[in-house]
Amino acid sequence: MKDTSRLKGHWAGTIAVLLAASLFATSGTIIKHLIQGYGLPPLTVAAVRMTLAALILFAVLGVLDRKSLRIRARDVPFFLLFGLICVALFQTCWVYAVSLIDVGVATVLNYTAPAWAALFAWPLLGERIDQRKGMALLLTAAGVALIVRIFDAQFLSLNRVGLLWGLGSGVTYGLYGIFGRRALGRYSFWTIITYAFAAGALFLLATQSASSIGSAFSQPGAVAWLVILALVPTLGGYALYTFSLRFLEATVAAILATVEPVMAALWAAIFLGESLTWLQIIGGGLVLAGVIALQR
Repeated sequence: MKDTSRLKGHWAGTIAVLLAASLFATSGTIIKHLIQGYGLPPLTVAAVRMTLAALILFAVLGVLDRKSLRIRARDVPFFLLFGLICVALFQTCWVYAVSLIDVGVATVLNYTAPAWAALFAWPLLGERIDQRKGMALLLTAAGVALIVRIFDAQFLSLNRVGLLWGLGSGVTYGLYGIFGRRALGRYSFWTIITYAFAAGALFLLATQSASSIGSAFSQPGAVAWLVILALVPTLGGYALYTFSLRFLEATVAAILATVEPVMAALWAAIFLGESLTWLQIIGGGLVLAGVIALQR
């Protein structure tokens, strides 16, 4: 009975993280559209995105579940650190990566996260890197190398800054699972994402002027896309991903979420006209193979 319950929990976590990855995959395309189509600065997009998401969460929980808004005073520094590293810094790295390089490449660089998650989870959470995780990480790393065209010195030199922002997003995204699993022992996933988003939004808003925020809300089309960005990949994606951490190790969740680059490349090809070379497509296949290896 216990094994059956554990198996159901495993699949519930797996389905949740795969759905989260599918929603996350829309983020890069929407952000690039806001930057290129409406002329919004990358950090303004990040600040408004997280502010809207936090406000929506506070409003919904204030009506439906006020108990979820209670946290201990001693945990405030934890949530501030969580929001700074895993929300504000992650969003900063992500929006600049998307603005400087193709969405597909930026998304796959973001998925160096499993390697960082495994590295940090070992000493911090005691999660062992076994043979199965090791194989999945190797396949994922090989896929990432092909997608960033590590074999093309000219491409690397032209896109060095964007690639570094992309790797930065991978490091900070990998840490999200570490913080999330720490917090789940004390709070619901709704409480966690509400205060992480709120803390991250405060740090991001500190970088903005009133005029830059005003410019985002002066264009009705931009406002509509910002709301979609806050609701779909932000609230929907993070809620599902944090929920999955109740049943999955941080490393496992991070590796499973590597299906996102394939979906992100597909959205970018359809809506932005971006394309991948055959070697980059093979790299995407290796990323998926890492997910399959993990599940087996």
